[in-house]
Amino acid sequence: MKFKTSDGVEYEQDAHGVIHQLNPQPFKYDPSYVSVYDTEAYKRGEETLQALRYGFVCASHGRPPASILDYGCGNMAFVNFANRQTKAVGYDISCVPGAVTELRPAEVYTFWDALEHVPDLSIVKGLDCQTVVISLPWRPEAYAFDSWKHRKPNEHLHHFDATSLRLFMKSQGWDQLAISNHEDIIRKGVGSLPNILTMSFSRLRR
Repeated sequence: MKFKTSDGVEYEQDAHGVIHQLNPQPFKYDPSYVSVYDTEAYKRGEETLQALRYGFVCASHGRPPASILDYGCGNMAFVNFANRQTKAVGYDISCVPGAVTELRPAEVYTFWDALEHVPDLSIVKGLDCQTVVISLPWRPEAYAFDSWKHRKPNEHLHHFDATSLRLFMKSQGWDQLAISNHEDIIRKGVGSLPNILTMSFSRLRR
């Protein structure tokens, strides 16, 4: 189903329920983009947020993983936290100091606020890992998509709710392990609506 928002941006909802922006323009991910996450507003609660994330990774994986690759690592906040406990590396398309430039095998791949930015979602099918953990904006049914704060044309290319993320990941060979909105302890939404969706997945058994 195709539709257009009031600002003229075109979208299409696929069979899984994921909403994709059509014909997005290139978005510049550079050090200045990453630096917005180094402000005092983002640093408040940073330690708690990364601890929550790492705890969810361990619970989903069934144990502390021996290795983690953080896809779209941004300012390396999660990588630096996880490295206190395990071997973690970050991957990012912008020039992030310390980030790797090619994907590599890891027990767990994490996508913290990253998957909605990826132009080609089919990359998740071939990830060389046992567990995938994803957090992203939780698209609300009870709130107008047109005015939703996370609808950021050309930056956020795909929009998910829990059902559409589960169905999409299943189509790519991944089975749901866990679901939560625990990041809302820090990153609150609109009223009682959930803000951030976090889900984990393991390979589908054949």
